[in-house]
Amino acid sequence: MNNVLVIDDEPIILEALYNTLLRMEDHELFVWKASSAIEGIEIMRSNRIDILMTDVRMPGMSGLELVGLVRKQWERCKIIILSGYSDYEYLQSALQQNVFDYLLKPIDEEVIVETLTRVIAEIETIMLEQDLMTKAENQLQKAQSLLHKDFSEKLFSGELLTQGLIDESIDMLQIPIRRDQDVIVVVGRTDRWPTGYLLKEKLLMHYAINNIVKEYLDSVCRIVTFIENGYMVWLIQEADRDSGENRQEQDLITLHWYIGEVLDKIQQSIRHYLRLPVSLLLSKPNIGWLSIAHTFKEMCAWLQRGIGLEEEIIFIEQIDELKPSYEGRDHSPIDIKRSMNHLLNLLESGNLTSFQKELADFFRSMQGVVFLEYPLQLEIYAHLSGMFLSYINNRKISAFIEDELEMRYLSNYSLFAQWSEMEAYFLRLAVYLHSLAQGENKSQKQEIVDEIDAYIVESFSSEYISLTHLAKTFHLSTSYLSRLYHSEKGISLTERMKQLRMTRAKELLLVEGKKIQEVALELGFYNVPYFSKFFKKNIGITPQEYKQNHGIAMGEVRSVMDNK
Repeated sequence: MNNVLVIDDEPIILEALYNTLLRMEDHELFVWKASSAIEGIEIMRSNRIDILMTDVRMPGMSGLELVGLVRKQWERCKIIILSGYSDYEYLQSALQQNVFDYLLKPIDEEVIVETLTRVIAEIETIMLEQDLMTKAENQLQKAQSLLHKDFSEKLFSGELLTQGLIDESIDMLQIPIRRDQDVIVVVGRTDRWPTGYLLKEKLLMHYAINNIVKEYLDSVCRIVTFIENGYMVWLIQEADRDSGENRQEQDLITLHWYIGEVLDKIQQSIRHYLRLPVSLLLSKPNIGWLSIAHTFKEMCAWLQRGIGLEEEIIFIEQIDELKPSYEGRDHSPIDIKRSMNHLLNLLESGNLTSFQKELADFFRSMQGVVFLEYPLQLEIYAHLSGMFLSYINNRKISAFIEDELEMRYLSNYSLFAQWSEMEAYFLRLAVYLHSLAQGENKSQKQEIVDEIDAYIVESFSSEYISLTHLAKTFHLSTSYLSRLYHSEKGISLTERMKQLRMTRAKELLLVEGKKIQEVALELGFYNVPYFSKFFKKNIGITPQEYKQNHGIAMGEVRSVMDNK
C-alpha cells in the first residue's frame, strides 16, 4: 500500500488528478488531496506519505519550499513536481532537491499513470533491498536468541551435565552472571491470564513482570531471566565484591533473606500495575550450577501439585518440607466420576448453558482443596478429555476441531500451566461443539464477503466505488480486502467492480438523450477518450459503436411493430 498526497490550488486540476489516481486499480493506493501547502502539511503530520504530487506555484508556500519540509518528516518520500512553467530556474531547483520527476501542465492522464507506475516500481525495488537487509539482521538476532533458548532448555532439563559445558556456554553467550558462584533460584507463575490474551500480549507481560522484579533487586545483585515451560525463572547472585569465599557465602544468605522480604512487595506491584496475580517460589540460598535443573523441576512440581491453591502463593526455602495432603473430603473419586457423568449428559443433550455452569462450579470446588494430589489431577483431566473425545469420535467431527482448537490439549496434561487454562480450553471446546451441532458454523469470512458484494451491487448504480472506499467502509486494509474477496468468490474485487462498471455503462449508454461524456462523468471518468479506450478494451467496441448498434436493433424492432 502506497500513500499518495496530491496538492494543487486549482480545484479542477486537483479533482482530475485525484480521480485519475483513484482509478489506478492495479496499484494499491490510498490517496489524499489538499488545495494548499498548509493543508497538505496537516495531512502529513498524522499520515505517512510515500508519494507527493505538488504544484510548484501556490499562495502562502511554494511546492519547492514544501519539498524541504517533506524531506525532514518523510525522508524517503518520492516527489513529483507539477508546473505550468518551464523555465530553467524551477527545473534546476527541483533537480537539486532530488525530485523524482518534473511534469509540465497540462498533463495527459496517461502520462500521470505512467509516471506513477514508474515511481511505484522504484519504491518496490528499494523496499525489496531493505527487506533483504532486515531479514539478514533478523536472522542474526534469531540465531543469538535460539542459542540462548537452547542454553536455557539444556540447563533446566539437566542436559548440561558438567560444569565445563556450563562454563563454556556462559562464556560464549556472554551471560552476565558468574559461573564460579552458587545461585538463588526464583520461579514465577502467572496464576490467571485475562480472557482473550494473545501469546504476544503474554510475552509483553513477562517482560513487564521482569522489569518490576529488577526494579527491586537490580541494585543489590546480579540477575538473569529465563522463560521456561511457561514459568519465569530468575538466577540471582550477590553483586561483585572483593572478599573471600566465606564472605561470599554469607552475603548470599543475606541476599536470600532480603529477597524473601521483598517478594510480597514484588507481588503487590505486579498486581497493582499489571493487574495480574502471580505466584513466586524462592529456593535455598546456595544452589550449585549442576543442581539448578533438579531445583527447577522440584519448584515447578510444587506449583503443579498446588494447582488448586488460591492465587498469589509465596513459598520460601522450606519447599522440601511441605507434604502434599488431600483434604477434599467432599470430592472423593466416586463424586468426581458422578460429576463427569452429569457433564457428559449435559454435553450430549446440547444444554450448553447448564454445561458451562456445571463445569465452572466443578472447577471452583476443586480450587477449594489445599493440595490436590497429582494422580487425582490426572484422573480428572483424563475424565474430561475422554468425555470430549468420545463426543467428537461418535460424530466424526475431529477434522473440524483440528483447525479451531488443537486436539493435542486433549492428550497432554502438562500443556496446561494451571487449571484456569484447562477450564478455559474445555469451555471453548464445548461452545464450538455446540455451534457445530446447531449448524451455525458458517464461515465468518464468507459473511464479510457477502456483505461487501451486496454493498457493491446496491451502491454501484448511484456512484463509483473505489477500493479505498470499500476498505474504509468495512474497516479492512485494501490488500487484505482484495485477497479475502478473491479467495471466497474466485474473482478479484477489481474484476468484479469492472464488470459492474461496464454493466452500468451499457445501461447508461442506452438511456435516450444521454451523451457519452455524461456517462463517463457519472462513472468517474473525467477524460472521455480514456473512458472510450477503457470501454473498448472490456466490451470490444467503442461507446459510440455500442449506441449505434443498439439504435439499429431498436429501429428494427420498431419497424416490425409498426408493420403489425
